[in-house]
Amino acid sequence: MNAPTSKETSIEVASAGGSTSSNAYVIAVPAPAYRLSDSSFAIEGAFSHHLRELKSQLGNHADKVVLVAPELSREDFDSSPSLGIITADEGIVMVPTYPASASAKEFWLRHVPRLVGVLNRTFGEAVVVHSGLSHDTWRPMLLLVNVIAWLRKKPILFVVDIDFRHNSLRFRQLGMWSRKSYLTNRLVHDPLRRFQVWLGVRLSKLVLLKGPQLVRDFGGGRPHVKNFLDTAHAAEQVFSEDELNQRLSWLSDRTQPLQLTYFGRLVSYKGINLAIEAIRLARTKGKDIRLTIIGDGPELSSLRRQVDDAGLSEAVSFTPAVKYGEPLFRLLANFHASVACPLVEDTPRSAFDSMARGLPIVAFDLDYFKDLAEMSGAVTTAAWPSPEKLADAFVALDADRTALMEQTRKAVAFAKANTQQIWMERRQAWLMEYVLNDAPATNGEQ
Repeated sequence: MNAPTSKETSIEVASAGGSTSSNAYVIAVPAPAYRLSDSSFAIEGAFSHHLRELKSQLGNHADKVVLVAPELSREDFDSSPSLGIITADEGIVMVPTYPASASAKEFWLRHVPRLVGVLNRTFGEAVVVHSGLSHDTWRPMLLLVNVIAWLRKKPILFVVDIDFRHNSLRFRQLGMWSRKSYLTNRLVHDPLRRFQVWLGVRLSKLVLLKGPQLVRDFGGGRPHVKNFLDTAHAAEQVFSEDELNQRLSWLSDRTQPLQLTYFGRLVSYKGINLAIEAIRLARTKGKDIRLTIIGDGPELSSLRRQVDDAGLSEAVSFTPAVKYGEPLFRLLANFHASVACPLVEDTPRSAFDSMARGLPIVAFDLDYFKDLAEMSGAVTTAAWPSPEKLADAFVALDADRTALMEQTRKAVAFAKANTQQIWMERRQAWLMEYVLNDAPATNGEQ
């Protein structure tokens, strides 16, 4: 299959070649996808599983799922071997919007005029428009989606998957933003994002906010505003009782060095450099604690240099990204726990993938991980953004293997109670109650 070479053509072909349906569920996301042909596209592996599960859950309520997303560049596609491929015969198609690399000027002058027409045609027969918050206020694709859907009187399912409100202050505290950047975000971008959520709550049929604090602060007790967890793992990917017992037996071997892992995109805001520094500090205490970093991304070369400069090549290793599903889960069996140390609020699905395979999590005490620690009992938090405190948490976990085993039990139990299917069934029940008005919800919130 040959990918289109013209960005102008790709939007016109996709929008004219079956982007609408007599009964379409339209989902708009900021994550870019790569259009392989008129009938297939590639997107992040776990999300491809999510789209298939969504199509299955919708049943007769939608003939197809239409993904509206920016276009991934060929270069990024070639460097991302773990992407999932979806074809139109699965009942899922893509409408590309604009190149993910486009500048704000290009977005407004070159792509928005056509994008308005593309979205109008795509929404023509939509029964639901699933959208959310535009974090990118210079290229606010999702805001445009929401406005056009509202003008077309289409029911909107509005999703916010991260609490953005403290990010500006955190970046400033870390010294990563100048005073000008901090003030621009606090006085311009953050108020615009808050306004979008405020408006979304009032104009949407159903609102899903990831975190009880967002629900409390923006929902105001409205019944259509729900807290949700975004998981990707399936029930069959969670350890069985026999597998869990085998793992607990393996964990009881105190002669093994503590093996930690990070898996995901290697980007600066994930704070992986702090995890490497924490490993260095833990080892200065005489502890044989090791870290395997699984993934690819723009920070790979600088992280490798950090490891070399610190003389940690025997303690910190790198593994290329693997496809989501069995290849990843098989690899995770080699580790005792996973690490999450983002510099700002983050809500990685990898947290639940870890728990499904019996890996507790060591994380900075951002709101999401504090909430997850309280709900699951399988997360150890360390003071943000201190590598020293993270190292202390590593050492404590290494010293108390009994606690590690107990957290492992709780991790598997929590993963079993929060599979993707469970949460999508819950979302489907809410969709029926608040959007399609077809049946009362049967599942409550967690």
